[in-house]
Amino acid sequence: MVLFVDILTNQLIVMAIAFITLAYGLIKTYRVHSTVTDYRNSMKAQYIPLLTLGGLMAITGLYGLMTWPLPGSYNILFYDLYPVLGFGLIGIAVSIKNDYKLEHLGFMAILFGLVTIYYGVIGFMHNMTLEPAALLALYALTGLASIFFYPVSLFLDSAKYGKIFLIIDAILLILAGIVAAYIGIAAVPEHLVGFSKWVPPIL
Repeated sequence: MVLFVDILTNQLIVMAIAFITLAYGLIKTYRVHSTVTDYRNSMKAQYIPLLTLGGLMAITGLYGLMTWPLPGSYNILFYDLYPVLGFGLIGIAVSIKNDYKLEHLGFMAILFGLVTIYYGVIGFMHNMTLEPAALLALYALTGLASIFFYPVSLFLDSAKYGKIFLIIDAILLILAGIVAAYIGIAAVPEHLVGFSKWVPPIL
């Protein structure tokens, strides 16, 4: 039985935690002063958190794509890209764990980052959500964090240049995480009231 329930609050909070957790790993890695192996080993602590959070985002994102729990085109705005983000985090986790090169994943992140910014701009122009400015900030910051993951991936592959991008990307992730947390937490009271009398449908 499929339950058509708006789980957006959970997804935003998980997104915020995932972003801030990844930022924490990047900052910890920035403080390492050694070889590429040591940088990669530092990032390996992110394997389980990113795999867990990315998996949850991918599963709930696919749920949104398949069931359309939100009204109208909000499903397109929120669920076209959310599962991609989840799978992207899984890809980062698996690549770091197994010492795979990150460059091509980073290049893919550039493309999805540009698409994410585009979705945010369109959503803002159509005045979607109660806080379109916060929506634009979330999509823009998430998109920029994805774009700046490319130089991060190059650094983690070779440790030859661009270490400062670890901090730049961490800042973008933290800001995106704060916006996601703000939107998600602000929506919790409304969801608690709105779904207070909800029961599963009887088939």
